[in-house]
Amino acid sequence: MTDAGPGRAGRKTEQAGGSGRSVRVFYPDWEMECCGTPFSVGDEIAWTLVHEDVAPGDAAVWADCLDERGRLRVATRHGPAPEKGSGAPVVAGRVRSIQVVMAGYRAGERVPGERWLRPVERCPKWFARRVTAEPEAAPGAGPGDRSYHRDECGVIVEVAVARGRCEP
Repeated sequence: MTDAGPGRAGRKTEQAGGSGRSVRVFYPDWEMECCGTPFSVGDEIAWTLVHEDVAPGDAAVWADCLDERGRLRVATRHGPAPEKGSGAPVVAGRVRSIQVVMAGYRAGERVPGERWLRPVERCPKWFARRVTAEPEAAPGAGPGDRSYHRDECGVIVEVAVARGRCEP
C-alpha cells in the first residue's frame, strides 16, 4: 500500500505484507454508520488513529487493544486530518480478523468491565441496539430491572502490519 499524493507529508504509516506484527484497533459503530465503508477479512486498509483513555474499570477488558502507553487505538474519520499534514498516526495493512463488540449499558451508561466479542468475516455497516436485555445477568440487577441492555458498539480489527510503528 502506498502513501503518496498531495498533502500527505508527515503521515506515519504501517505497510502490509511480510511477516510483520499485528495490532488491534477499535472501530466505533458511529464512525462506520456515519462515514465508513464496510471491509472484510483479507482487505487492505489505511485508517487515521486517535488514542483514547480507557476508564479504570474497563482497562482489563480492553487490554488487547491498548498501545504501550495504555491508551485505546481507535480508527477515526473525524479526528486529526493527516491529509493536511497534521502528522496524525495511520495504521495500514491487511485485515486479519474482525470481531463485533457488544457492551452492557444501564440507564444509558456503559457498565464498566463488560465486553463480549462475536467473530465475523465482514464489518457490518449498521450495528444492533438492545441486542439482549438480560437483567438477571447484569451486576447489581434486581428482579424486573429493565434499565439494563446490551448494544453492539463497534468492531475490533486485527491488522497485519509489516514494519515501523503504528503510534508516533
